[in-house]
Parts: sequence; C-alpha cells; structure tokens
Amino acid sequence: MTVLGVDAGHRDRAALERMILDVVPDPILLCTHPVQHVQAHHAASVELDPSAATAATEAFLAQGAAVAQDAQVTGPDDHTPGATLALALHRREGRAVRFEGQHLLKGTLTLDEALATGAVDRIESLGGPLPPETLLSTHDFVRPTYRAGDLILEITPSTTGAIPFELEHQHICGH
Repeated sequence: MTVLGVDAGHRDRAALERMILDVVPDPILLCTHPVQHVQAHHAASVELDPSAATAATEAFLAQGAAVAQDAQVTGPDDHTPGATLALALHRREGRAVRFEGQHLLKGTLTLDEALATGAVDRIESLGGPLPPETLLSTHDFVRPTYRAGDLILEITPSTTGAIPFELEHQHICGH
C-alpha cells in the first residue's frame, strides 16, 4: 500500500475530508491531523492502492495541496510541513475518517460486540468505565482516533447506554 500526506491548508476539517474523498473515494485508511504551522489547520494521511497514487497526487497538487510520499514532498512551501507531519503520523496519531472494518460498527452493538469486530483496538468511555454489555448506539458514524498506534473509539454515556464522543452533526463551541 501507498501512504500520502496531504495538506491544502484547510481550517474546516469536513472540507478537507470531502477533498480527499472526491479524489480517493475508497481509501484503505484516511486520517486527519491538526497542524499548528503558521495558522492552525488540518492535514490528512491517506492510505491507498499503489496503482492510484500517481493520479491522486496529481489531483491533490492541482487543488493547491502539498503531497508527501516516502521522503519526497511536492507542492506549495507553506503546506509542505503539514503534509510531512500527516505522513509521519499515519497509523500512529490522528482521527480516522475511513478505516478497515468501519462498516461493522453500524447500528447498535454491545461494547463487547463492537470490540469483537476488530475494527478498533480499544473503546474508552469518557465518563468512566462501562460494563461490556452496555449498548453502543453508533448512529452509523464513528471517528476513532489513533493514539500511540492504537485505534481507540471514545464514547460517552447516554440515556440508552453509550454513544460515540464525536457525533456526525455536532455543534462546535464558539461558532
């Protein structure tokens, strides 16, 4: 597989995700990464089939992004640090937008069932430990995060059991 680090200076994470998915609709793994270079924004790492890497790189460059692959970075100088950072953080740190087994975390499952899918390495409840039989209502939207190479789904207790910490349509404070 081939991994690309991509940075086009997106402050809006959803816009970055759309840009990546327009170019690579079915990535093996797509993660977003915060970048604190010059002005805070988001970059992405995308793992894809090697046969699609050249066309994807050209499409990202055409949209003004910098692209890092292996030890080479191409594109605007102001975006190269973010592209390099995203590439370095791939499968180590970051928020997973698309990942292997994601389709198995749909609907309502117990925490044990969710773990048994193998899609995530751990489930962490932000409100304290929950029993393994707790129902997790995913609402068909999960965005686990990589921490030290482990893919972790953060959840929070709800009136029906638990829900993912990040919701699909959540309000961003201060906006």
